[in-house]
Order: sequence, then C-alpha cells, then structure tokens
Amino acid sequence: MKAPAPPGYSALREIEGYIALSGPYFWAKDTLGDYTYRFHSDDRHGNPNGVLHGAAIVTFVDTILGHTVVATTGHRCATIALDSQFVAAIRTGQWIDGRTRIRKLTKTLAFLDAEASSGETLLLTATAIFRVFPGAETSLATS
Repeated sequence: MKAPAPPGYSALREIEGYIALSGPYFWAKDTLGDYTYRFHSDDRHGNPNGVLHGAAIVTFVDTILGHTVVATTGHRCATIALDSQFVAAIRTGQWIDGRTRIRKLTKTLAFLDAEASSGETLLLTATAIFRVFPGAETSLATS
C-alpha cells in the first residue's frame, strides 16, 4: 500500500517510470530552507532476508540528490557518480528519511552528500556527482 504524504510534505511529481514504481517519495523544506525527504517502505522494498533492500535505499537517495540539484538550479541533471555506504538494516514498514547537502555547485557539475535514516538509525551515507544541463530548464522539482 502506498502511503499518503506526511503532514507538511509534498509528493515528488515523478509519476511514471522507475521512480514511480519505487515511491512515492515526499519532500519539504525545513526551517533553514533545506530540503528533507521521506518515503514509507513496504513489502515491495524488502529483500529475502526480511529487511529493507539496499537498492530501495540507494534509489531513494539517488532520486533525492537529483531533486536537490533540480530544485536548486532549475535545470535537469543526471547522476555521474554515486558512492554509498550501508550502515544499518531495518525491517520494511518504516518511514525512511533523507537529507542532502550540496558541497559545491558549478555551471555543469554538482557535488553532494546525502544520508538516509529511519528514526534514530542511520541506514546509509552517500556522496555524489551530478551533471547539470544548463539550458535544460525544468519545474518538475518543486511543482
């Protein structure tokens, strides 16, 4: 079952393709103006060991990193590199939270960090490089 948006959050607009199959994902801005993200894991996100599949977390993190780039620049982007470290495992059925931080942004590249957690449990850390496509404007991220 797909969960409704948590209070104060909006659904990402990706309603087709792989992201739609993996979500829904939700976003909000915190009091500092930084983006925060959430999704509710369910049986679709589990692995044979009965815990949240690593690919479900990495897909979420890759998506929220891209959303951060698009929301910040207004331009489409693509993942060049994504390095992730799994820290802990949890059972499905939990809310997963994500935070991103842009470390450096140039005209064509974005360097970012991200974390995914559930409650007080840190699940994954990641660093990424995204290609930014100037001239490829989009309003998908915050509409």
